[in-house]
Amino acid sequence: MDSYVVEPQSLFVPYLSDVLAGAELRVVRVAPNLDVDDIRATRPDALFVDTDFLDVDPADAVSAMRAALPRAFICAYTNGEGQRADRLRFAGANCVLSKRSGPREIADVLRTARTRGSFTDPRCD
Repeated sequence: MDSYVVEPQSLFVPYLSDVLAGAELRVVRVAPNLDVDDIRATRPDALFVDTDFLDVDPADAVSAMRAALPRAFICAYTNGEGQRADRLRFAGANCVLSKRSGPREIADVLRTARTRGSFTDPRCD
């Protein structure tokens, strides 16, 4: 599956690319900020967004991504502080994943969530 990553911290991009590859997600585009027009133009199958450093409300960002790509798999990656998983899920995230997850756990959760349709990390509530 082609994936689009929103990650403001470029230092983590190679790590995330490797982890996502382990989940059978090929990174086709990385952006430091939410750019709905670019997301629409890229038309990825999956979106992986670090919600902790967005310049907009994380739930609003997920909602905008869901509106842009109604069928895409969306994973909100968060430290969970100040962001309720239920808000992110209600906004359209298929998966809410804690940054406390290790690389193998991230890959496993993403594969499982894509198969089952959803996952909410209990550490994010």
